[in-house]
Amino acid sequence: MEEALPSVKFLSDKRFKHFYDQHKTVGKTIANSVGWNGNVAWDIYLFYAPYSEWTDKPPSPSYWMHQLTDNWSTKEKYRTGADLKNELLVSIEKLLGI
Repeated sequence: MEEALPSVKFLSDKRFKHFYDQHKTVGKTIANSVGWNGNVAWDIYLFYAPYSEWTDKPPSPSYWMHQLTDNWSTKEKYRTGADLKNELLVSIEKLLGI
């Protein structure tokens, strides 16, 4: 948790909620939603269709990408640098119908 504390000052908007997930419940649940069962997701970007319903588990994202180099991660969804920026913009445009 101490590693995350310096980042809090950069995300100080009142709309943000900060929490520490000691058991990695959210990361495991998100990993399962993209087919990474038994692993923990982080450094992942998820886009959901408007009005997607979250029940006891999140829906599958419409678009997603990540920055993980682990052997279990999905290589074709790996993005960094300019590729990440471009893919984020493309995903937003698709969801907005631009």
